[in-house]
Amino acid sequence: FCSMEKEDLKIVNKGEEEEMELQGYRLCRWRLALVGLGVLCTGGFLLLVLYWMPEWCVKSTCTRTTARDAQVVLLRSTVGSK
Repeated sequence: FCSMEKEDLKIVNKGEEEEMELQGYRLCRWRLALVGLGVLCTGGFLLLVLYWMPEWCVKSTCTRTTARDAQVVLLRSTVGSK
């Protein structure tokens, strides 16, 4: 069962040079099945694309959740966004 829980964005090393945003994700079975079907239909090409773009892989197979309940996390540097 995939539900959209309260989304939260955590800041790691706040105020420091290595400051990063942390986003939590939880695996979603129906999305995972849909991506698996897409991989079969594209002859594995989709798998290659998702390998090259790990953020797309996470966002296509998981739903956002709190950092506490996360099974997968994405860390993004905030250096270029200030």
